[in-house]
Amino acid sequence: MTSDDPAWSLTDDALVLILHAGDVHDSLRAPDTFSTLRPGQLGGATERQAWPRETAVLRLIATVEAFANAASELSFRLKGLPVPKEPFTWPARKKHYTLYHGFSLESCDGWRPVEAGIDLRNCLAHGLGNLTDLLLKDESLGARMKELDVVVSGNRMHFARSTVPTLVIACRKFVRSLEQQLVAQL
Repeated sequence: MTSDDPAWSLTDDALVLILHAGDVHDSLRAPDTFSTLRPGQLGGATERQAWPRETAVLRLIATVEAFANAASELSFRLKGLPVPKEPFTWPARKKHYTLYHGFSLESCDGWRPVEAGIDLRNCLAHGLGNLTDLLLKDESLGARMKELDVVVSGNRMHFARSTVPTLVIACRKFVRSLEQQLVAQL
């Protein structure tokens, strides 16, 4: 925890979840019966080794997202201010931080790999492993994904072994940096 205020224990909670998402990536093994799945029209075969990485990415980005929302709400409560409506998308969350907290999420340490992780998570969660229409139209996607050693090929993203460990480090940096910027305003 970077703040001495016990109210900011939510940072510790987020950091523990981030750490354990990396542990899941290292230890989770899909059953042999799932060594190759063929989801039919949804994108071809999925290798067994991809499941732990995908699970870790989903957990990491969900944790960062929940922390960004909870930290903003806590900041308002500690200042004795009414809490504005919480944003539910990353573009709205970025605007929220600029408007209500006076800094951009992009200024936080670790943002660039976290942003790539958000795109990767969206591919997994909204595209069922395929690039969504929005991601397919994004001309800078390939460059962003290099932050995580992810290759965009066709309509899919392909992980490297370094993807999850790189994202774990970035998420930890981002959470700590976000907390520091919010605490500095109190």
